[in-house]
Amino acid sequence: MSDTPLTDTSTFARIETGKIPAVRITEQGLQTQKQAAAINPGASYMGSQGLLKVGDFSAVGCKQLVVFPAEVTPEEVEALAVSLWEDAGWVAPGRLRLSGSAALNGPFSLDQKIRESLQLPAQSQLAFYLECPRQRGGELAKDLRGIDSLTDAFAASEPIGLEDEILRGLLAICRRLGGSLRVGPGNRAVDSPAQILSPDPDSAVNLTVYSPYWIEKTSLKKLLEPVMGELHTNPGSPERPRRSQRRFAQEAEALVTAQLGAEKLAWIAAEAAAFDKEVGNQIKHSNAFALYGSRGAGADFFVGVETSVQVPLSLRFHPNHGQPFAIYQLQWLGESPGNRRLSRVERVARMKVINMFEDAARLLAQVAAGTVIDEDSFLVTWN
Repeated sequence: MSDTPLTDTSTFARIETGKIPAVRITEQGLQTQKQAAAINPGASYMGSQGLLKVGDFSAVGCKQLVVFPAEVTPEEVEALAVSLWEDAGWVAPGRLRLSGSAALNGPFSLDQKIRESLQLPAQSQLAFYLECPRQRGGELAKDLRGIDSLTDAFAASEPIGLEDEILRGLLAICRRLGGSLRVGPGNRAVDSPAQILSPDPDSAVNLTVYSPYWIEKTSLKKLLEPVMGELHTNPGSPERPRRSQRRFAQEAEALVTAQLGAEKLAWIAAEAAAFDKEVGNQIKHSNAFALYGSRGAGADFFVGVETSVQVPLSLRFHPNHGQPFAIYQLQWLGESPGNRRLSRVERVARMKVINMFEDAARLLAQVAAGTVIDEDSFLVTWN
């Protein structure tokens, strides 16, 4: 892998980024394009816009704010935005377009007084405020609360369309760079205070390797077992669900039936079955396969392998773009925690999987000239 990456992994020591004028992925990894137009339009576009004005973010209806630690640079924020949105980039001094009419304004600097006034994380030094057309779908249903931190923060008026896409993209950027999203007062409820959403960097577990080379099942198993342990083509018999899980499933089914009606639910089931059959036929003819393994309780995983010409936006400059890729998906099978905090045992299991996935992805990238993408569609590289 190249030693001039756009971005680093989300779990270990950050690698400094943003010092290359332009990059392109080749068979040798990320390469500097000295004759290409630079991504960086000039220091004046990214220079500090001064101290943030606290008064602009105190009232109900104020703009959302994104903050980062001191070591994060505006170039890094832009690099990740470019990975998510086709038209992202600096369009004027202090204005970073994300997509369409949505943009980040900044960067602004923060001092201790501002951090305390806005209740920002102590390490916050860099700030941008979001300008995005307001698109809302009404109050969040009570039955859907407690599942997703972003929708919970906007329970009074749920974002939809472009606004929802932008906010989720910014949360992904925060997860990668150790930042936080400040949701202004009045969004959770009419009289609610501002909320700070700080995604856990270690919650980005899954990795995918895109390669121009296919590795057949036996060879892949032999390649990965020294890193991942024993791998099987059969996932084994699932454990019998606990009583609480069965009760939750029954309650969820009853709720969906009550909202949609039995007739509508039956139609959806028939459509889903037809889709699954069609996709199943496609997978069968593409020789897709999966390998399963475990590193102990809570650390079950699988390696899914398939081919596709569809790739994340961050790979749009890959020389093989438009041609079939072999896709090696490293997926953790742990339960989604939702908004709850993981127990110590769960965190240990997750870290086992994270370490193993990084070793496996690095190996695949080296052996199969692959490019590693995390679950937020960002490039992952190592020194």
